[in-house]
Amino acid sequence: MKKIFLIFAAALFALSSVAFAKPYGEKSRPDRVGDIVFADGTATAWREGLTLTEEQKKAAVAVIFYAGTECSNGGERRVLGVGLRNATDRGNTLAWCTSSANAYSMRITTIQCDSDGGAGEHTFTGDLDGSDNLEQIGAFLRENRIPDDTADEENYPAFYFAKNYAETEGSNVRGTKFESGWYLPSIAELFQIWKKRERVNAAIEACGGTKFYLSNSYSYWSSSESATVDFLAYSLYFALGGWLYFPKSNSSKHVCAVRAFN
Repeated sequence: MKKIFLIFAAALFALSSVAFAKPYGEKSRPDRVGDIVFADGTATAWREGLTLTEEQKKAAVAVIFYAGTECSNGGERRVLGVGLRNATDRGNTLAWCTSSANAYSMRITTIQCDSDGGAGEHTFTGDLDGSDNLEQIGAFLRENRIPDDTADEENYPAFYFAKNYAETEGSNVRGTKFESGWYLPSIAELFQIWKKRERVNAAIEACGGTKFYLSNSYSYWSSSESATVDFLAYSLYFALGGWLYFPKSNSSKHVCAVRAFN
């Protein structure tokens, strides 16, 4: 009987510890640009002078860069966050896909996102939400009776860095409810990071993450394909917010991972 009581008491203590665990963030969920998201789903708004504890840094998983409807294909409100680490942390840059991938020379209309306006002033139409673009590539290949090779990570390096973001050292998402759901952003979503780059970079730095390079020599892949040339895809320069098309096999581009936090 005493043993049963001790087991019962230990179980109650464990439950109470979970129930009354102090949240990492100051609010129950992220909802604004600059919010730092923690592994328990809570968030803290970045502001000048903010200092996180070491425990908070280890629990930080993302920084919110967008909250609105401009990056929605159906008009719904989305809250999007970017991971604290990017492919640079692995010591390399990545290709959109390899030249031997079956999507390399394919014009895939469902992942096209057209831009209008000059550097830093873009507006976008088409596929604004990049969350299913890898799946859209696979669907296009199958519909056109081309072997779907999108399950092969080596064929689509940039997409799989984002998809497997939990494997990146320092991502802090392994074993959390945010372990999955990461993806390579569309050019419209990537542009939203650029628009809020100073706040996003400051919040990432507060978490001990990797900031976006604001230099003419650095650009980041989007998951959006060119509407005019089969083997080109959008890349965004973070110096001035200008985009350029590059061959999908270009392996000199940086890659980040984003996720919805609605």
